[in-house]
Amino acid sequence: MKKTRFVDKFTFGSLKPAQQIVLSFAGVILTGGFLLWLPISNQASATPVSFLDHLFISTSAVCVTGLTTIIPATQYSLFGQIVIIFLMQIGGLGLMTMIAAFVIYLGSKMTLSDRLSLLESTNRPGFVDFKKFILNIMKYTFVFEFAGFLLMCIQLIPEYGLWDGMFKSLFTSVSAFCNAGLDVFGSSSLMPYTNNWLMNLTVASLIVMGGLGFGVWFDLSHASKLLLKKNQSFRRIIRRLRSHTKMALIMTVALIISGMALIFAIEYGNADSLAPLSLANKLLASLFQSVTLRTAGFSTLNIGLLKPATQMIMIIYMFIGGSPGGTAGGIKTTTFAILILMIVAELRSQKNIIVFGRTIERELFRKAFIIFFMLMTTLLTGILLLTLIEPFSWLAIFFEATSAIATVGLSMGITAALSPAGKIIIIALMYLGRIGPLTLLLSIGDHSKHLKTNDMTYPSANILIG
Repeated sequence: MKKTRFVDKFTFGSLKPAQQIVLSFAGVILTGGFLLWLPISNQASATPVSFLDHLFISTSAVCVTGLTTIIPATQYSLFGQIVIIFLMQIGGLGLMTMIAAFVIYLGSKMTLSDRLSLLESTNRPGFVDFKKFILNIMKYTFVFEFAGFLLMCIQLIPEYGLWDGMFKSLFTSVSAFCNAGLDVFGSSSLMPYTNNWLMNLTVASLIVMGGLGFGVWFDLSHASKLLLKKNQSFRRIIRRLRSHTKMALIMTVALIISGMALIFAIEYGNADSLAPLSLANKLLASLFQSVTLRTAGFSTLNIGLLKPATQMIMIIYMFIGGSPGGTAGGIKTTTFAILILMIVAELRSQKNIIVFGRTIERELFRKAFIIFFMLMTTLLTGILLLTLIEPFSWLAIFFEATSAIATVGLSMGITAALSPAGKIIIIALMYLGRIGPLTLLLSIGDHSKHLKTNDMTYPSANILIG
């Protein structure tokens, strides 16, 4: 009897939402690593690699990063590449989201614990229209990925043939929408398509749509329906968009345009990047590289040959990442915006922060700062460990670690040369970047026992800062 109670106490459903998220991602990564390790997943002509390399690829796919120690196109068979597609899809949408969609499809009911886990993994505030929310995620994902698949087929079928072109289109579409950055073109990523407007704009659009977040899609979809009915003015519809949607859109556009302008200006005369291209293609390549910094990981330029100033700018943009509730990583655009707004308010001695006619609570700034601090602390710890064991330059290690924790996937070319210990550190950074260091902390220990202590009030302390 005691044994039964012990087992019941530690079932997956009894875990806290944060613990379920942590374990679900770890479980999928380990399962993926094992599947990729199987002989059926590897090409007969491929050089055998260690289980650590397969685990690295699985982590990169599930954490939608894109860093690779081996080349998926030459290492894995069709079966192995299909496994990677599923890993990217699970990683992009989240295991809990896909399970919920399956349960709803079967007509079953989810437990309260499962619903709470799903809300936390998708940053959804409540249970309103819960079923509709889940089904819409799956619907929009299918629509965007299928549209990307069809557009890329126009380019890739004539180039690779019917079946291979279709598969490469499917793989790339899923990878781009999930901001995974993995591809099956070889070691050059999308560099052969630097001047190809169809491929560049299709992949870039998928990256942006995946990085905006589920909530933004639904809000924009509702606004477009109102606009088509023509019963409200465009200005009024824009005014009715949620503050989160407005902030996510403004920050995304601002980061893409500013990143594009900086890359264009710095790399304009670089013979190893933009210099050989026409003016139109210079702008296209700059735009694509700016978009991919939203944590996608594709590249049409050789990152290792860019100027150090460009690489430093990329590190900053990668760390900011995409928007919450989507497939992107980083501290998120809205988190960065709230930190900037709070600093501006302090400089102006403003008591309240007003944006779009709404007050931003100081509690949001506290959460934003914690996210920033935790991710930065984890990043610096990873950089320190890597500098102790790896022989590469400080900038290359800084770039690699940032790319890993922000789940971007861009690299200056050192990933394959990492030592086993270095690979483990990057795996840990990718994993923590996907689930979030804060989620990991919340999954450890019982925080409810501190509530009574937090309610107690003590005399104020006068501490000098600055």
